[in-house]
Order: sequence, then structure tokens, then C-alpha cells
Amino acid sequence: MSLLFTSITINTPHLQDMLGFYRIIGFQFTASKVDKGSEVHRAVHNGVEFSLYNIQNPQRSQIPSLQLGFKITDLEKTVQELVKVPGAMCILDPTDMPDGKKAIVLDPDGHSIELCEL
Repeated sequence: MSLLFTSITINTPHLQDMLGFYRIIGFQFTASKVDKGSEVHRAVHNGVEFSLYNIQNPQRSQIPSLQLGFKITDLEKTVQELVKVPGAMCILDPTDMPDGKKAIVLDPDGHSIELCEL
């Protein structure tokens, strides 16, 4: 059995901060209007669509409901840039692990983002 990951959508009331956060990771977004006057920003990387959808009234949890994982270059520098984004927070500094160097950052909506160095 094979598995093909095709898309991720995050609903957010902090669209501009989220766009800034994910642009630092390397996503390039294209905006489009959707029904009911909202907008969605989409990026495609290696065939996977990543979308940020602007919403007004989210239901928030104290525990991140979503964890995304990305392999990136220059982990230390990227984490330093990400924590400058309003609402972002590092919860695991870049650390050598048995399977490579990793960090975990919360994005402006509190989603857990695991970053692994290439």
C-alpha cells in the first residue's frame, strides 16, 4: 500500500502573520478569493498543496491540534527568524537527536511545527 500526501489546510484568524511565518520556511503563496468573501493562499511544494484560509472566529485548544513536519536547511538561522514572527514560539531549541538535528516551533496559531535539518 502506498500513501500520497496531497494537501494541508490551516484555518487562521492571523493570516498575515501566518503568511510571514511560512514564507520564512520557503513557501511561495498565491492568493485567491473564495465564496462568502474570504480568501485562501495556496502554495504547492513537491506536489503537496499547502493552504492558509482566512477565518474570523476560530475555536482554539490549549494543545496544538496539528503538527506539521518539514526538512529544511540552516535550522538554527530559520528558528531564529521564525521566533521573531508575532505569536510564534520555540518549544524545543535546535537539538541533536538520534535521527538528526530537530527543533519544534509553534506558529502564530499555536500549531506545532517540527523542523529537521537536511
